[in-house]
Amino acid sequence: MAMQIPQPDILTLSSAGLLIATFGVVVRRGFMDWLSAYRYQTIVLAGVTAVIAYFTGIWEIYVAAALTLIIKAIIIPKVLIRVTQRIKGEFKIETNPYISLRLSVLISALLVALSYALTQQILSTSVLDAVTATYLPVSIALFFIGLFVMVTRRMALNQIVGLLIIENGLFLFTTALTHGVSLIIEIGIFVDILVGIIISAILIFRISQTFDTLDIGSLEKLRDD
Repeated sequence: MAMQIPQPDILTLSSAGLLIATFGVVVRRGFMDWLSAYRYQTIVLAGVTAVIAYFTGIWEIYVAAALTLIIKAIIIPKVLIRVTQRIKGEFKIETNPYISLRLSVLISALLVALSYALTQQILSTSVLDAVTATYLPVSIALFFIGLFVMVTRRMALNQIVGLLIIENGLFLFTTALTHGVSLIIEIGIFVDILVGIIISAILIFRISQTFDTLDIGSLEKLRDD
């Protein structure tokens, strides 16, 4: 008879896997590497969503997990690659970041610790189920790390990935806290995300063609001039 993993261990392992996948995004510099790391993070997020569906018994969350896998892990990366494939290669690599790789990892680890500290009081004073208690601090950590990525990256193209990490955090927060929303609302949100990413990618492509740069610092100098 196969040994069964206790439920708390499944929740803990899946949340740890999601945080590790998020750190995989932080340590990348090139846009294509970032995109691959984001795809991996999203695959793990889809698995986490399926775990939530399993423990809550709500079938709509399985649909949300499938949509997460299809739209975020497959369609959005393909759209970004297709729209940005004509952008010059040097625009896709961050050679002079605001913050070094080691410091980025350290700050991200501190943000994870801060997320757990902020939610500790909530978890200790509220009667929450195991799913919410496990994934609530992780979702806040994803939000903080995504915001950190957007603020500290020089390349506008890479900032899109930071925005996607924030969205993943908000999605996990909603799913863990409310155990899913209406399926129609979920589909509408996914469509909005897809349209928003397409528009953002097109705008960034136009910026690269017009100003011959995607460096935020250089664009700010153009504005000041």
